[in-house]
Amino acid sequence: MDDDITRMLKSRLLSLEQSYEQKIEELSLIKEMGDALKASGISRWDELFSRQLDIIKQHTGIYSVSVMLLDEATQQLHVVRASSIQGITAGSAVSLRKGEGVAGKVLETGKTLYLPDVTRDEDFKDKGTRQVGSLACVPIISEGACIGVMNFRDSTPRSFGPNELRFFELIADQISITASLVRTYQELVDLEKKRINLGRYFSRGLAEHLLADDRMTTLGGERRMVTVLFTDIVGFTALVESHAVEDVVSVLNAFFESIVPIIFKHSGMLDKFLGDGVMAIFGIPDASDDDPMNAIRCAIDIHNRVETLKEELHKRGLFSIDVNTGISTGIVFAGNIGTEEQMNYTVIGEPVNLAQRLESIASSGEIIISPSTASFVQNLAPMGLHLEELGSVKVKGISKDLRPMRVVLRD
Repeated sequence: MDDDITRMLKSRLLSLEQSYEQKIEELSLIKEMGDALKASGISRWDELFSRQLDIIKQHTGIYSVSVMLLDEATQQLHVVRASSIQGITAGSAVSLRKGEGVAGKVLETGKTLYLPDVTRDEDFKDKGTRQVGSLACVPIISEGACIGVMNFRDSTPRSFGPNELRFFELIADQISITASLVRTYQELVDLEKKRINLGRYFSRGLAEHLLADDRMTTLGGERRMVTVLFTDIVGFTALVESHAVEDVVSVLNAFFESIVPIIFKHSGMLDKFLGDGVMAIFGIPDASDDDPMNAIRCAIDIHNRVETLKEELHKRGLFSIDVNTGISTGIVFAGNIGTEEQMNYTVIGEPVNLAQRLESIASSGEIIISPSTASFVQNLAPMGLHLEELGSVKVKGISKDLRPMRVVLRD
């Protein structure tokens, strides 16, 4: 009886020692992965995943381990990093939809799947990899949602037992911290890109407000009613020929720095710089009945600002400038053109061409508006202004004759 008790105690003690050693090994691995996370910059997330996968492989000794993350845009799993006996590899072309293959099923259910022999399992999608042996596919859970999977593979069948599977799930929990940080970092990078892009067109406050507006940050667009303003330095080509290039650049910078805040002040969007002029849009992101009037107020303020700028330029020993402006209202196509990585928001349509043509026929200091704009702003008396008819005008690029109007001070 005593011998039986002794054997049982020894067996129990051995089991406890093995369990204790396993816990030590698990804690050692988790600590090392945590240290790697703290020591690495999150901006180099690819190196961070590589380091952590190497640590996992060294501790487990298995054939290969990989991380697949969900691309929210495509809703597909992609391999972002893998570590095997051949070394570290970057993301592969393998991608799986939710419910497709083993990894897709784990993504769908959020539960671990273990294949003792991948060659005998119909759910396994080889994808040309010619894999053999056993596979444990473990979900990466973050805030209650499955955001990816980890694949633990050995080259021989039936390599993993319950203890190994539990250990793999513990590892996946640690990787979820890295994956969540990477996601947050990439979201912040994308947000900063959007902020910088919007800051090219709008005042800082409006740009911040528009960060969540997909109309302004994705490719494509829509038909919109807007008012377009072109303002240009008069006789700029002659000025360039008769002055030092350094002086020309100084004058241009002073001009742009003076008028951009005015455009923003009147709820305008800075579409683009045009060498010696600017194009501004009123009615983006949202149209208003005040857009034509805002454009005219903006033009008046720009012309007034240029008058004071002349004195400032003279004091700096630089040449003075005059401007002319064209304004038109109508339907345009407005949206982002380019690629996902490099896009520009702009408007295309006849009102754009017309505003530019009206600016080109305006004399120094004049503001010429289209008939469509004039129809919105007949009463300018409160501003001390009135509209003066120019008669029928033939404008280059416009088939029909127009009857534009000049904005002038009231006598």
